[in-house]
Amino acid sequence: MVLADRNAENIRNGRRSRGPSPNGHASESSSEDEVLGMNHVLAEKIRVGRDYQAVVPEFIQVGDRRLEQCPDRALLVWSPTIDVSDIKLDEYISLAKEKYGYNGEQALGMLFWHKHDLEKAILDLANFTPFPDEWTVEDKVLFEQAFQFHGKSFHRIRQMVD
Repeated sequence: MVLADRNAENIRNGRRSRGPSPNGHASESSSEDEVLGMNHVLAEKIRVGRDYQAVVPEFIQVGDRRLEQCPDRALLVWSPTIDVSDIKLDEYISLAKEKYGYNGEQALGMLFWHKHDLEKAILDLANFTPFPDEWTVEDKVLFEQAFQFHGKSFHRIRQMVD
């Protein structure tokens, strides 16, 4: 894109940089921190052009694919079957939540571990203490403050929250 290349050295994350102004004077807010952070800023820059295009492998017909040799195979976690009705599944998840403190994802993980056998999964629910994944009030406030300050720069938000 032409717009991405124009004045690219003067624009950072959609904002003008604090580098020297066109009249030759540096802005009041330029500092050593900006000079030190230039490598970080350059890493966040949108790359445009042939040098930055992904290499796409040739299409392989479905019949010719050898899935067992694919290094990027995904793990199928949930494949609804006739054996587990929606009603039974909802009852299982409710039981796991109300009686044992699991969340929905943890309950389904237990069911997956037992190869979708509801009876085995129900019997095993009591054998584990689920790790709560809820945020404390302090974590929520800190995240909201970091989000307001950094916007969608989640790596910076993570640094503040951790």
